[in-house]
Amino acid sequence: MMRLTLLKIATALWILTTAVTSAVASPGDGTPPQAVVRIGGNNDFSPYEFINGDGVPDGYNIDLIKAVGRLTGLSMDIKLERWADVRQALEDGRIDALTGVMYSPQRDLVFDFALPHVVVSYALFVREGSRIALPKDIRGREVVVVKDVYAHDWLRRNDFTDQVITVDYPEEALRMLSEGRHDCAVLIRLHGLDLIRQQGITNIKTVGPPVLTQKMSFAVRTGNADLLAQLNEGLYLLQRSGAYDDIYRRWFSVYEERAAHRRMLTAAKWILFPLLILLAAAALWIWSLNRSVARQTEALHSNRQKLAQILEHLPIATLVVDDQGQITHWNQECVHLTGIPASEAIGGKPAPAATEIYFSTFLALLTEKCERHDPAASISNRAHVCNPLEGIFESEVLIPWLGTDGKWLYGTITPFEDEQGRRIGSIEAWQDLTDRKALERQLTQAQKMEAMGTLAGSVAHDFASYLQAIGGYTSTAQLEPNLSANVKSSLRGIQDTIVKARELIRQIMLFSRQDLVAPMPVDIAPIIERSLQIVGATAAENIVIESDIRSRARIMSDETQVSQVLLNLCTNAVQAMTSNGGRLTVRVEDVELQDERGFNGRGRVSGPFLKLTVADTGCGMAPDQMEKIFEPFYTLRQDTGGTGMGLAIVHGIVRGYGGKITVHSQEGKGAVFEVLWPIVSA
Repeated sequence: MMRLTLLKIATALWILTTAVTSAVASPGDGTPPQAVVRIGGNNDFSPYEFINGDGVPDGYNIDLIKAVGRLTGLSMDIKLERWADVRQALEDGRIDALTGVMYSPQRDLVFDFALPHVVVSYALFVREGSRIALPKDIRGREVVVVKDVYAHDWLRRNDFTDQVITVDYPEEALRMLSEGRHDCAVLIRLHGLDLIRQQGITNIKTVGPPVLTQKMSFAVRTGNADLLAQLNEGLYLLQRSGAYDDIYRRWFSVYEERAAHRRMLTAAKWILFPLLILLAAAALWIWSLNRSVARQTEALHSNRQKLAQILEHLPIATLVVDDQGQITHWNQECVHLTGIPASEAIGGKPAPAATEIYFSTFLALLTEKCERHDPAASISNRAHVCNPLEGIFESEVLIPWLGTDGKWLYGTITPFEDEQGRRIGSIEAWQDLTDRKALERQLTQAQKMEAMGTLAGSVAHDFASYLQAIGGYTSTAQLEPNLSANVKSSLRGIQDTIVKARELIRQIMLFSRQDLVAPMPVDIAPIIERSLQIVGATAAENIVIESDIRSRARIMSDETQVSQVLLNLCTNAVQAMTSNGGRLTVRVEDVELQDERGFNGRGRVSGPFLKLTVADTGCGMAPDQMEKIFEPFYTLRQDTGGTGMGLAIVHGIVRGYGGKITVHSQEGKGAVFEVLWPIVSA
């Protein structure tokens, strides 16, 4: 509350009033006895004026009017009633003065006001959690106000809202607001706070600055200048004596302390809140930093695990060697390739001499661990060790003791460095090239056979032309008369030789696939049965012939040429067992190929195929013999009249109809010929 300084001018007003009063006073015999001044007030307007618990008038206004009476010698009779009643009583002249009246121009027409002794402020009362914070926020809201008070007039004069709810008492306004009805109330601040305290309301508070202020004064009936002067004089004397300040502090210090406390809290908020924000930000930063470090650590650990898993499941044998030459990782493919478990390899460190010889920790370890190793063989069969890029080595090595028949391996040794460029180890990756080498041999053989077929076909064409000319000349010569018997015999010999040469040309044409007939669906099972009957009729008694026909599928070919394939394969098998006898087995079955490689130069093929297997238990063949077995004019039975065209014709027929033929053999263990033909639908 604002303490009034206007009381300081009361002296001048009081002197003027005293002079006027003395001029109109009755002269002579003395002053008549002074009557009792009847004072009225509001019985429910704490902390300004009210009836206390003892039934006695109390409050700031009451103490102030009593102090004025004591200083001016006025005898007072103070009664507090309903505000409307005491106000009407003053207007009717039943009382002389009111202790506290809010000044307004309308009331100034009815009453005369003493100097203001306090300024009253109105405030916005809202529920906790309300979004109303300033007077502008009440636009369009439901506002509760006491009827016909200054705040009510203010709301009507200002177009804040058309939803003004009036009540008779401020207690009613607070109760309605606490119960959740309406949005806010405009009440005298101190009176409202006191009512909240008295009624124990906890969900209502004041917000924002004062919405309006009003001066409170003593009021008398219009024209009662004497009493008005005495009241002003008392207020002045009260101000000069310091008693006014005592009364003010007695009633309002608690509220001012609360206001000061609130101001301190507000100041503390402005100071502490940024500090708390800084502390919270620092704590959040530290937490975020710790979390980031934890995430990065976890990510690093996860990346290491992923790298280890990737390395472990690579389809290539891979090992890691540190800068001391010790193996730190040995994946599953290394185990599969070498048979050396990871528990034996990891931590191992081959001899430096072996590592220098092979340029590889992998080969050095393999040499040390393998019981059947032959270092001289591995070194002599090393294809090459080169340095195509600085620090990177490549090696292609045949390991004779690895696996059943040895393995070709291709490896790269790549060093890796730290951030400072220091070498901290190497990574070796090794691939098994054995199957690839076999495919390369197959491709080379296929290309060689293709070239030989082309050459043979060209030679056969030219040779056929020459034979035709020779045959023509021979026939013409036979028509000559008077030929001797010897000449006629020679000419017949030439004709017989021409017939044999033409048969040889036909075989060469079959090998070069230039004499194939138009294919048609052929059931191979009956052909096998007839062919085996022919072979069985000429085979020795010590040779057992077996057939296992598991398929009735058909292939695209020519029946005569399929029969020729079977007869050639079976005849060769019988001849290989002539000396010691044995067993000839012919099997037919369906197979499903999945990405078969090296299929006559056509890349990968898939689908249903008919597989013909002709196996014998004869003398077998050496590897160098198997490489040439399908070449024309290559024979292993020159002493028995072999021409070397039988298997060449078989190869040409099979390939000509989209098939594939392979041979597997070892010396002394017989031979197995496998023919694959595409199956055609019925």
